[in-house]
Amino acid sequence: MGFLKKLFGIGVTAGATVAAVRVSDKYKENNPNGVQDVNGDGKVDSKDVMIEVKKAASEVYNEASAKIKEKTPEYKETFNNTMQQAKDKVNSVVEDIKN
Repeated sequence: MGFLKKLFGIGVTAGATVAAVRVSDKYKENNPNGVQDVNGDGKVDSKDVMIEVKKAASEVYNEASAKIKEKTPEYKETFNNTMQQAKDKVNSVVEDIKN
């Protein structure tokens, strides 16, 4: 179980790293000239940066969600085909055993 736990931890870490890089890229794309006074308080500070990071993270999440929704029917069809092939194979083996 220790190996699987470590493997899962590595997967989570890799996924978080990819997500952080995507958010960073989106943040840079949205602010090519640096962060401006987003919240209207007259100064550029960490609050403005956090607002922009939140915006970038939301955009990355929405893009990923849209891609998943787009691919779901394709994956579902592939899964159903695979399950049908497995069922057919099991039925074939059962018939071979009976005969």
